[in-house]
Amino acid sequence: MKIPRFYQALDLQTGKQLELSAVNHRHAIQVLRLQAGDPLILFNGEGGEYLARITNIQKRKSHVVLESFDSVDRESGLHSCVVVAMIKPEKMDFAIQKMVELGVSKIQPVYTKRSVIKIKTNRLEKKMSHWRGIIIAACEQSGRTLLPEIAEPLKLPEYLQNQSSDTHANSFVMLPGDHASFTQIEKPLSSISLLIGPEGGFTPEEEKQIQDRGVTAISFGKRILRAETAAISCLTACQLLWGDLTKK
Repeated sequence: MKIPRFYQALDLQTGKQLELSAVNHRHAIQVLRLQAGDPLILFNGEGGEYLARITNIQKRKSHVVLESFDSVDRESGLHSCVVVAMIKPEKMDFAIQKMVELGVSKIQPVYTKRSVIKIKTNRLEKKMSHWRGIIIAACEQSGRTLLPEIAEPLKLPEYLQNQSSDTHANSFVMLPGDHASFTQIEKPLSSISLLIGPEGGFTPEEEKQIQDRGVTAISFGKRILRAETAAISCLTACQLLWGDLTKK
């Protein structure tokens, strides 16, 4: 049986006894029906993970003891930032989940002219919390021990203006038309950024603005991909060519 994994944002150390968070207690005890003496894995998002064991269970709380630490590293050697245009909520959630599973380092949502979703200021904190929850769950499932960062949404021109010329040298945008493919791109020496457009794609003005900033346009075949498909496919290709899917 696979040992269940839980994210616990605490100062973890071997030999320490601690109380599971309310969320972890509900999942471990009420959903998975774990019993006293059962093992589980805890990680705090800072690297490595702990083998723990349930010591006692009460109605509304439970405690575990941390038995050993494993410094396992399941992160990709390719540092990747995916800059994804705001798309419909359920599609955005799906894209975030899969990008985390694929090893993304940072996610930067951006507003474009064709973005159909605009988050009101008074709802931004709730939306950010929702996205972080998706990231945590994806890390628990996939075995990651570091939490990828998700930044607050920016307008596309603001994002482009904030980036240095060095950053744009390793930035790629998926655009329709006759552009280079990933296989024709020289392996980046540092981190990469991938720009993904919204439903309907970038406007011609946005495409020009992006390319004028030194971002390399790439083609992903003859077909038009949905935004969430593009994000997943693009990141997968980069991991296959330059990341941890590359055969050593």
